[in-house]
Amino acid sequence: MSEEDTLLRETAAEIAEQCRPEQHDDCWKALTETGFSALRDADGDAPAATAAQTVVVVEEMAKVVCGAPLVGALLAGEALRLAGVALDEPLTVVLADDLGSLGAGLAWDSTALSRGLVLDQGELVTVALGAGEPSADLTRGVSRVGEIVGRCGATLGEAEARRFAGFARVLLTADLLGAAGGLFGKAVEYAEQRVQFGRPIGSFQAVQHLLARAFADLEAMRSTLAHAAHAIDNGDDAHACALVAKAYANEAAVSVVETAIQVFGGVAITWEFPAHLHLRRVVADAQVFGTADALYGLLHDEVEGVAR
Repeated sequence: MSEEDTLLRETAAEIAEQCRPEQHDDCWKALTETGFSALRDADGDAPAATAAQTVVVVEEMAKVVCGAPLVGALLAGEALRLAGVALDEPLTVVLADDLGSLGAGLAWDSTALSRGLVLDQGELVTVALGAGEPSADLTRGVSRVGEIVGRCGATLGEAEARRFAGFARVLLTADLLGAAGGLFGKAVEYAEQRVQFGRPIGSFQAVQHLLARAFADLEAMRSTLAHAAHAIDNGDDAHACALVAKAYANEAAVSVVETAIQVFGGVAITWEFPAHLHLRRVVADAQVFGTADALYGLLHDEVEGVAR
């Protein structure tokens, strides 16, 4: 990791420390002031930051299951950049009702934002956002869409839509990795401190095996994510590797969080403990831009198409 990337991660981690449950104004302000909310906006012919740099920021914020609309804003910025247009204020993406693609159903990751980006029959338009809707993920806002407030005068062609889908799955993989890794780190600390039968529970082989398997899952997620992000940055077709990364992360992240909850024991299933926020985040993320089954199906079709 370069010195610039290290500084990027450290800055994102400092912002994450400001995050408080149900109060994300301070961290969202910090994300916009540092330019992190616009990392994928156009900077000449290229985005302001690489995909590899962008996932670093997303992962750090997800470690504390931050509810600031970072991922939604980054996805909207990427769609607009690919379409060759730019807007002055952050907005989020509006997804289809099944959450699998851009659409005109539900404004996702909409906390603190008043507008969303809709793909309406291939055309990008902006819409006003209505009141918030109940969501299984208590940290991430969703809203129903209102009336159209602007037309971007641009469309996403087939090639651009494919590139956007790959980038979206990479960003969701980073969010899954961060949310799972954040709770895993706390579980490791807890295992070192919690004493049972006169010994830290981390000294028990059963607990070590649980944590070792979870660690392996996290590193596999990190590896597939890095591969997909670098494919995007190298200008390669990242469709297949993004499918692999997101499909694997959909299942592995939930497994890691469930393992961490098991290590924490009874305290982890109380409302006051943050474990359920991490579990809600990874379960919800696993539905966005493709469930594991749907993505493996797309990957099968991709491989079959190449073989033919």
